[in-house]
Amino acid sequence: MENKYWEKCPYYAENRCPHSSQVDRAYLIPHLLSPSETDEVKYTCRKCGMYLDEKRKHIRLGKPFRIILTETERETEAKGRIVNVSAVGALVTLEVWHDFVLGQTVKMKIYPRQKTSEKLTAAPIMASGEIKRIYDKHKQLAIMFLEEVKPEFLLEL
Repeated sequence: MENKYWEKCPYYAENRCPHSSQVDRAYLIPHLLSPSETDEVKYTCRKCGMYLDEKRKHIRLGKPFRIILTETERETEAKGRIVNVSAVGALVTLEVWHDFVLGQTVKMKIYPRQKTSEKLTAAPIMASGEIKRIYDKHKQLAIMFLEEVKPEFLLEL
């Protein structure tokens, strides 16, 4: 089946799809649906305003990792946490707000969640990124990674 819009829709992945009952059927039991029913679901997804607003190649995962963000020019550090992350970027919330500029390069130390195994303190993962969006009101930054972050990295943390 081509054009499975729901497979790349972040709203469907996060259970916020307004048409989830229709899409669930097409996703879970496509072989039991008639071609007209499948076409109807495709049409609904293709025209959905939520999907059109949020066309993303990479689905984001809600991973509340602790981070330390360092501005490369001023060497100022800011602590925070990742709200959601994908292979190409992350949405970060900061504890204390600093003046950031679009296009600014930052370095991030991403700390894995504490595990109850023998390895309690793991080394942070280093990543650099560029600020793509600034949300002053929520003290959030959308950061695009400058180097490719492998999906295994996200699962290991």
